[in-house]
Amino acid sequence: MDEGVLGRPIDPRQPCRGTGTSGSGADHDEKSPGAPRCLARCEQVTVCELTGVERFVVWAIRWRTSSSDADAFADACLEDSFDRAGLRAAQPAFERFVRATCPVRRHCPAAERLGCWRLSPLEAHALHAIACLQSGLLGEAWKSLARVCSRRQVARALVDLNDLAEALERIGGRVGRWQLASD
Repeated sequence: MDEGVLGRPIDPRQPCRGTGTSGSGADHDEKSPGAPRCLARCEQVTVCELTGVERFVVWAIRWRTSSSDADAFADACLEDSFDRAGLRAAQPAFERFVRATCPVRRHCPAAERLGCWRLSPLEAHALHAIACLQSGLLGEAWKSLARVCSRRQVARALVDLNDLAEALERIGGRVGRWQLASD
């Protein structure tokens, strides 16, 4: 069985324990339950600790970064998911964000990557940047994306991610902030 956050085992048969609607990540830190997650230790965070909207963003990133450019099924699935979530208008910005932050597709089939419990730095930094944009913290969002994106692409990625952040907020989706390692 896989080691979970704080050394607790992860049992895939158990349902995910969510973080409620606040996105505070209450399950991740025994010492201070309401403390934000730490970006430097993002690989210790599991998808079970995310809110629904955060899981959607992670799923979409995984789906798009893992699929090939010529995968019609992946394209249709992603489009359908954005439609059903009420985010169809934000999908083009999401696609541009992924191209800016992950210009080379991963050689991992989407089905394998989607089942991963742990978050990647790109996923965690994207979530934090969305939360910052939703809170009006442009500089912190920039700083977060600069850690996972080439300097040349940060501005483009930030503009596109802001479109997604605003669309998420319009449908009631708030993303919880993380703690930068330097905080």
